[in-house]
Amino acid sequence: MRKLAVLLLLPLIFGCGSQSSEKAESSNILENLTFTVDTVMVDSGKDILNLAWGLRLADVSSDRRSLFLFNEKDYSIAKIDLDKLKLEVISKFDKEGPNGIGQFITGIQALNNGGFFFKGFRANSIVNAKGELENKINLTSENIQGLSKELEVHASSDLLVGSDAKHFFSLPGDFMDGERDFLVATYLDQKGKILDIPAMDIIGRFKIIWKDPEIQSAFLEQLSLQQFGGIVVIRSSATSEIYLYDVVSDSLNLVSYKHKLVPNRKDAQVRNEVSTQNEFQNEIGKLTTQVGFEKFLWDEQSQQFFRFGRSFLPIEGLNKKQKSDVYLFAYDKDFKLIGETQLKDLTSVPAYPFFKDGKLWSYVNVEDELGFAVMDFKF
Repeated sequence: MRKLAVLLLLPLIFGCGSQSSEKAESSNILENLTFTVDTVMVDSGKDILNLAWGLRLADVSSDRRSLFLFNEKDYSIAKIDLDKLKLEVISKFDKEGPNGIGQFITGIQALNNGGFFFKGFRANSIVNAKGELENKINLTSENIQGLSKELEVHASSDLLVGSDAKHFFSLPGDFMDGERDFLVATYLDQKGKILDIPAMDIIGRFKIIWKDPEIQSAFLEQLSLQQFGGIVVIRSSATSEIYLYDVVSDSLNLVSYKHKLVPNRKDAQVRNEVSTQNEFQNEIGKLTTQVGFEKFLWDEQSQQFFRFGRSFLPIEGLNKKQKSDVYLFAYDKDFKLIGETQLKDLTSVPAYPFFKDGKLWSYVNVEDELGFAVMDFKF
């Protein structure tokens, strides 16, 4: 399908909870949530967007006006105008040479100055808007207080460049062990320190390693970083608890929640080592059928945070897509929990979601063309 135009599908109306037209007095702002869904398509013109990995290698600008999609086949970034829903420009980058960003790119981050941060297995590179290499990141135990020599190789994994362009943040640790720490470093000299985050050690309980003479695979719960203004959020899929790091005050605080709709954390008893694929899948199922917590989403219009939760349901038959119970949680600007609901009309969490102009956008693939499902919440 090469001929593309903006396509608006008739809105589908879903209800969550009571359908009363009057909002009941409640501390749960999502109690009477309803929403509509439209689908919009991106006009890519004569170019073909590589959607083999969805938006795994993509990022949205801080003003939510542009989406940047990296193509690992030709080392290019397609800039999508999200207001006009059109491909704006494709820019090429060097894999090798003086401005080379390296091989095996695992993620990109669009920087506020028009440049990009490229995450990779072997290198982490920052380039300016012209594609010129500005910085190679190499965090070492000599420069990072509390970082062991053994964990140097992990110090730059899943690195986050601070929005102030003055700091780096990461979560170094032994991935097979599951335990991680929080690293803070300054941009110019790449010096910093390690902070303990013991509440996130819960992911170590849920590691599942499949070992046999020919293969070794591991399943671990997610642990990731996000930044909103001067606050860095450390969150895990295994628990509702989060750490908030204040960049200005250099302070780290744990925030705990008491959910009424779902458990506050996973509590499955799993075997940490198995020897067969069947055992591996069975142990993973014990975890994925319990609620997992997704990343935070900031809605500039309502000045609120949201995040999804999910618990997978048993597969009903061969070649059937696995479905989930899907939950939505709401928080005020200070990360106080103010709402929770189950979205009974959804069977999966929206893919690569973000808020734009007060509506939730998420990726959809329509016959190998880039589209977005746009959800309009009504409280």
